Amino acid sequence: MATQRIKGYILLTRPHNLAALVVTTLIGWLAVAAYLPTQQLINPLYPIGTVLLVAAGGYVINDYFDYEVDLINKPYRPIPSGAVSRNGALAFSLVLGASGVLLALPSGPITTLFALGNGVLIYLYSYKLKELGFIGNLVVAYEGASSIIYGAVAALEFSGSLGLTYVSAVPSLYAFLLLLGREVVKTIEDYRADEARKVKSIPRLFGVKPASYLSAGLLAAVTAISPLPYFTGYGIIYLSLAILTDALLLYSVIKLIRIPSRTGVEVIAGKLRSVLKVAIFTGSFAFFLDLLVRAISSYLT
Repeated sequence: MATQRIKGYILLTRPHNLAALVVTTLIGWLAVAAYLPTQQLINPLYPIGTVLLVAAGGYVINDYFDYEVDLINKPYRPIPSGAVSRNGALAFSLVLGASGVLLALPSGPITTLFALGNGVLIYLYSYKLKELGFIGNLVVAYEGASSIIYGAVAALEFSGSLGLTYVSAVPSLYAFLLLLGREVVKTIEDYRADEARKVKSIPRLFGVKPASYLSAGLLAAVTAISPLPYFTGYGIIYLSLAILTDALLLYSVIKLIRIPSRTGVEVIAGKLRSVLKVAIFTGSFAFFLDLLVRAISSYLT
């Protein structure tokens, strides 16, 4: 029983999503390391720890508020299955979030307020904002992209060089547009379920076709700006993975433009969501690996 409870608490934090946040936070930290000696920067474990703890707290509180819906749609989740109590999940979430904010303190007050603000926003999203459709989509995309900015801000405030925060702008914009495009695809996949929950999603308010065009436009924007990093210091490692990412995105754009207005849209959108998950992986590693090699080269020289 204790083992099942521990497993339930772990599952609530969505470890696979947390692994992706390690990479995005390091992208921000490494973007700074390309300009400043790593000896001047805070240990990356601090910003990584903050992002993981705050995000984990957000995932847990999301399941806390989704309890009634999950009783019907996902009875196997830790809370509806009884592996974790609702009160236990609430306490766990608060401990995780507070611990993450405390871990931000060594970087400085701005970094700490950044972490606190993001944590509060995550809780507001789970409580109410996700029911507001596109506003909820914007919050999810921002939270994912802001991990890149946070990694940079934490490193820069510690070194006293906040003026260099702009170095995280390109990868964070790239991430924001890609994540937002995928979030809109998810609303297409879930539009029937959202009708039952009365979520004000774009497919429910305006129809599937306008939502698909919006998502296609966002993903096309990512491909349009993808060459920009190559001309601002990123090298062949970035370019090779960016080309692969662009191919996945262009495939998704074509499918979205051709998507039917009603019949079978959930299946198509579900497949595209999986394709875009791969694109997020390759896009993240395009920045991460290129920056890592540059940081190592700078350290060795």
